[in-house]
Amino acid sequence: MASPPITDRTYAYFAVTGKGSCAPISKALGLESTNSWSEGDIRPRDGKPYNFMRWSLESGLVDTHPIDEHIEKLLSVLTPLKQELASLSKSYELTLQCVGYFHPSGHGIHFSKSTVEQIASLSLCIDADFYYVSDNGHELDYH
Repeated sequence: MASPPITDRTYAYFAVTGKGSCAPISKALGLESTNSWSEGDIRPRDGKPYNFMRWSLESGLVDTHPIDEHIEKLLSVLTPLKQELASLSKSYELTLQCVGYFHPSGHGIHFSKSTVEQIASLSLCIDADFYYVSDNGHELDYH
């Protein structure tokens, strides 16, 4: 009998990156970030200054939700801000960041045509970081 696989963990967030302060992003979108830093702020990890700013907005879902649910949630918040995003995209990079930690047996992601069209209409690029995670010694029994 096979050991149960580890649970996949996924999340997504929207990020705006560029030069300067992250304050204009909050003002333009009328939203507060869930995580941000401005160019020149000190990185807590090593005490050196950031050489760019990043403003990000998380989906608000826990990481056991499928990645497509995180994306849908973010798009529901961002779609009404289409004009603001178009304006920001002239000076900043706008990214839909997808992250997944998956069982080594495989993973994948599918974007429907309507999702791709919606992402494109918002001037977003997509970045996907997917990782294989050990199942902590679980062995499959093929007998």
